[in-house]
Amino acid sequence: MTGPGQIVVVNGTSGSGKSTTCELFQKRQDDYWLLYGIDHFTANTLPAKFGHHGPRAAEGIEAVPIDSADPDGPLRWRFGPKGTAAFAALHEWMAATSRQGLNVVFDHLLMSDPPVLQDLVRRTVGLPVLLVTLKPPFEVLERRVAERRMDKKIPVDLLGEDAARKIIDRLTRLRPWFYEEVYRNEVSDLVIDTSVHGPEEVCEMIETRLAEGPGTAFDILRERFGTAPVR
Repeated sequence: MTGPGQIVVVNGTSGSGKSTTCELFQKRQDDYWLLYGIDHFTANTLPAKFGHHGPRAAEGIEAVPIDSADPDGPLRWRFGPKGTAAFAALHEWMAATSRQGLNVVFDHLLMSDPPVLQDLVRRTVGLPVLLVTLKPPFEVLERRVAERRMDKKIPVDLLGEDAARKIIDRLTRLRPWFYEEVYRNEVSDLVIDTSVHGPEEVCEMIETRLAEGPGTAFDILRERFGTAPVR
């Protein structure tokens, strides 16, 4: 019987290069690697009506003001019961993939509140996980996101200009919180500034670290969080 497959988790906010890195990493490998990511999960796997742009967001993933006294200020994510259960299922899928002897590279948003990081750490006990954090400066992320022109990706003709404007505003107000929350955890097997290193170089750094042996970041984090899954 084969042993567990390798899990590589690439953590970073929008604009950090995590999706590009994961896609390129998979293409570079001779071994069999599955590829999945948080953007596909939230945009295509989860039902839109339960997402933070949907009418039932409070049951799934809701964008709420950080300061209740400032409803037009910065936003953060809050999970309802469906959102918590969905992320638990996602992490169980990652663990099951490894237990089947398959490798998986996954780009993720490892927040601590909601406890996304804690849940993943607890559901991958006994499995080989390498945690890679891509962290360019905040101003670099802001420039990259601005250059993407989110308004070109949102189907204005389908949603209407008012709805599209509200979505762009919501995403803009979420970004500062995402940066703070996704990078709150300081424990990682590899931290890379993608304003300095390009995708090919980033992949080479991940491959070099994998060749050095198993990741230890999740073991350290389990000492902090324990091993009981988030409920």
